[in-house]
Amino acid sequence: MSRPPELHRKMRPAAAFVMLGGSGLRIVEAQLDALLQRDIAEDVHALRVAVRHLRAVTWAFGPILPRAVMERWKLALHDVADAASAVRDWDVFLSETLLPALAMQPGDPVLVALIDVAHARRAEARTLMVTQLTRYRQAPLPTLYRDLLPLSDPKTRHGQHGRMAAFARGRIRKARGRVRDLARVARDGQIAHIHALRIGNKRLRYAIEALSDVLPKRYRKRLHGKLIARQTELGGIIDDAVAHRLICECLAS
Repeated sequence: MSRPPELHRKMRPAAAFVMLGGSGLRIVEAQLDALLQRDIAEDVHALRVAVRHLRAVTWAFGPILPRAVMERWKLALHDVADAASAVRDWDVFLSETLLPALAMQPGDPVLVALIDVAHARRAEARTLMVTQLTRYRQAPLPTLYRDLLPLSDPKTRHGQHGRMAAFARGRIRKARGRVRDLARVARDGQIAHIHALRIGNKRLRYAIEALSDVLPKRYRKRLHGKLIARQTELGGIIDDAVAHRLICECLAS
């Protein structure tokens, strides 16, 4: 993931969104092109990371975006992430669960059969993903680029939202409060609540990364480090739950 464009403390939030949104769209576009041209697991992961970054940026600048623009970006980016989710699940299941197990028990007939089924299900998921993402590449993406044009004009009402330093601090505080609320709910151990906490944690992390130029050091260093550590912990819990689900799907095939 390349570094976001450089922000300045006194720039308008709308101008900052044009920079970050345009950069994020170009990265998503490049990852889409790579994914549609070849079948490499890392390309699926890279696309999803790029989309998560752009979704965090879209959320961070939500208060200054026209409602229609906000809803269009949220829906389009959700659809891209959702289209690639099944393939990513199978990739992680194969690389983190089945193949390491086979390495420990070479030739085990049950594991070999599970891997064959998993590869077949992954191929089916990829076919569907390519169909969905090809449509996205042809339709919503150009519209999202066009949404940036009116925001570039400082004379529009979207330019009247203060300066980036204060705006960014307020949005990070908002996201941090949300993560705290989600963490309290997730204490019950329910996978759905842990998953929601993981999503909130990622959004806060990626928002900090996007806005780091105009944020205090306490956000850029200490809080960011805590978020990465928590993301790894939560990811392990969710990956185990997904692996259990996919094993059941394989056995039912």
